[in-house]
Amino acid sequence: MDDLAARTANVLLGNPDNTAVIEITLGAAAFRIVKTQWFALTGADLSATVDDRPVPLCAPILLESGSLLRFGNAKRGCRAYLAVRGGFAVDPVLGSASTDASAGLGGVDGRWLRRGDTLAFRSEAVPARRIRWHTCWANPAFEDDEPLWLIPGPAWPELDTDAQRECLARTWTVGKDSDRMGLRLVQSLATARAPAPVLSTGVAFGSVQLPPDGRPIILAADRQTTGGYPIIGTVATVSHPRLAQCRPGDGLRFAVIDVAQAQTLWRARERRFRDWQEHMMRWWRD
Repeated sequence: MDDLAARTANVLLGNPDNTAVIEITLGAAAFRIVKTQWFALTGADLSATVDDRPVPLCAPILLESGSLLRFGNAKRGCRAYLAVRGGFAVDPVLGSASTDASAGLGGVDGRWLRRGDTLAFRSEAVPARRIRWHTCWANPAFEDDEPLWLIPGPAWPELDTDAQRECLARTWTVGKDSDRMGLRLVQSLATARAPAPVLSTGVAFGSVQLPPDGRPIILAADRQTTGGYPIIGTVATVSHPRLAQCRPGDGLRFAVIDVAQAQTLWRARERRFRDWQEHMMRWWRD
């Protein structure tokens, strides 16, 4: 869900940024460390502790064999990412280490992790020197009042002016029936001129659909490939970390942006990230 946080966790450890990590949603998880190695935790603050000592976010941490890494309640954000030096040993399916639980593919037998699972990680030498730095790249990488950048979609012009104004002016609440497939918003968008029905069309991470009940749905990582609801806009990629960290009950706002502006923001962030990544990879090589 939060690609930036997952990549950051890997880069902190000198891993390629698409190395397999574990996504922990809203806490309530625990892992017994069997072999000493460097780990990193990014994304949401889920009150993580190691043997009852707080774990810092966004910094390499050496976890000793026998220690217990435990996650409590979510203090900020929704999803945390746990990476290990060398990466978790997962056989790719269709070129990906991700888990698609609905299809039963990938990860550990295509399902959520459960009590008693043993997760191997690839063997890497444990650096003897101390590591005393951290990054603010993903902690999570947003401010609480930061809006989601919205690129207007094909159904946006079909909304009347009042509905467009309401969509951008109000604070929307994330519903309890939200998941990795999509975030369903609590409020309805009142519009005197509802968008016309559409044939099924391709959808993307961030597509904002408007179903007949008026409650917008923001599609996410486990979305379907096509959808039949009108699309009033798409949340720009640069805002996906903010979107991925929204919990049920959280408020969010939209701000309109065009494609060129969204691309400019994304490219600027990626340049900064790649510069930092190159620095980190040199540190681990040296």
